[in-house]
Amino acid sequence: MDVNKDLERLWSLVESRNMDRRDFVSGAMAAGISVTAATSFWASHAKADGHHGGHVRIGADGGAAIDTFNPLQSIGTDHITMAILSRFDTLTETAADGSPVGSLAESWDTSADGKTWTFKLREAEFHNGKTVTADDVVWSLKLQQSDDNTYADGKTLATGLEEIRADGPDTVVLVQKEVNFDLPFHLSGVGLIIGPDGTTDWEAAPGSGPYVLEEFTPGINFIGRKYENYYREDDGFFDSVEILNIEDPASRASALLGGSADVIAQPDARSAGMLNQTAGYSLLEVPGTTHYTTAMRTDLDPFTDNNLRLAVKYGIKRQEIVDKIFGGYGYVGNDHPIGRNQQFFNTELPQREYDTDKATYYLKQAGFDSIDLTLDASDGAFAGSVDMGVLMAESMRPTGINMDVNRVPGDGYWSDIWLVAPWCCVYWNGRPTVDWMLSGSYVSTSSWNDTYFKNEHFDATLAAARGEPNQELRKEMYFELQEILNMEGGTTVIAFASSLIGASDALGHGPVGGSRRMDDSRLSRRWWFNA
Repeated sequence: MDVNKDLERLWSLVESRNMDRRDFVSGAMAAGISVTAATSFWASHAKADGHHGGHVRIGADGGAAIDTFNPLQSIGTDHITMAILSRFDTLTETAADGSPVGSLAESWDTSADGKTWTFKLREAEFHNGKTVTADDVVWSLKLQQSDDNTYADGKTLATGLEEIRADGPDTVVLVQKEVNFDLPFHLSGVGLIIGPDGTTDWEAAPGSGPYVLEEFTPGINFIGRKYENYYREDDGFFDSVEILNIEDPASRASALLGGSADVIAQPDARSAGMLNQTAGYSLLEVPGTTHYTTAMRTDLDPFTDNNLRLAVKYGIKRQEIVDKIFGGYGYVGNDHPIGRNQQFFNTELPQREYDTDKATYYLKQAGFDSIDLTLDASDGAFAGSVDMGVLMAESMRPTGINMDVNRVPGDGYWSDIWLVAPWCCVYWNGRPTVDWMLSGSYVSTSSWNDTYFKNEHFDATLAAARGEPNQELRKEMYFELQEILNMEGGTTVIAFASSLIGASDALGHGPVGGSRRMDDSRLSRRWWFNA
């Protein structure tokens, strides 16, 4: 069977207006083509018609009372990230194919040694009518060097810059202390939004993104209306957007099917199965970097002993969790945060399997015949975390690890539990590059190092890898870093889950990015209502 030929034949019917998305997928399935392949083909061929207008309601999760637009303090969960990127711009963004493309930056180039980068700005204005200049960019990036900065992505990049300067009104020059060839990727981070020079109140500050703030309640909702002088025609199609925080995945699906939301993030497995069978709605499954973990603090007993950490890692039935908690939409993790589809994924590292003998062995090496441990879990961390903890407790029982799952409230989880509790559940929107993921969350100095893992060799190797022009040597170093985390780190990376988007068929879109959930957190900018 020639899959591509059959898909092209079906696509010719779409172009002649004789077939919609649902009929296209049904026709593909009848030809023996998987839903995933057909959906992917549809997304990659359905180019943006760019229909403008309408009010879109987006159901997301991860909202919290501590949510803020301040790039020095935002925790980067989905609800606030989409709100920030609706209002503000970064210099670059990540395209659906994983490459860096310009946002405020029109173009860039680098010196031969990779240390000096020059960015040319587009013509754009803030929501108060002021032109965006190189001085605004310089000021915003220098702000990230503040000692008060807690946003790991922005701080890590900014403190690695030796010089940040303007070269005229529309040109920014960045000189790195150490070479990092991934710099354009990093500049797309939500912590690196650009505001007017001298901004002190980020809640009220004018952005340069497509939507002007109309209403914002932390942990509840964001409403924005289209800025009339927005500088891009290929982005920001809606007249207005509303981003609702709906923590429970079944409630998000009910909101979609009940007509109070147009598109939602991460429906639960049962709801996901329903969406492709319900007329007028679709489920998009986007392979990506999102992963689900538990964080053991390596600076607190009993997790200071790596033997105990290994005992925990061998005591988890990962495939069972993928099947039962994530509905099979994903694959097992291997105790490091780099996904199978990413460059420099360690293909030589054996997959850690459930092994009661090894778990028992390492528990005894830690000096215990049995031990009582508590895992904090909450829907505020991610939907299904409590049930995941229950499965972990069952699988660990034969090893001598007696695990209690402590269900805590969702509100306040990211301020009171994460980075505080000895052992807790966490989800991560992955990053487009290995360096970005590891430097933001695993180096000793990162404010998001939730296991408090400190390893001088790890830090030094990561620094060397980001500036290594020889790709084979770079690969060897990244492979070693993943192995160190697998064998010594405090993170159990249990599963990589596909990014799921449930949507009304009234919405249109182009290829969907997977570097973060919800089309790289830019769904409000990239999608539109069909005419």
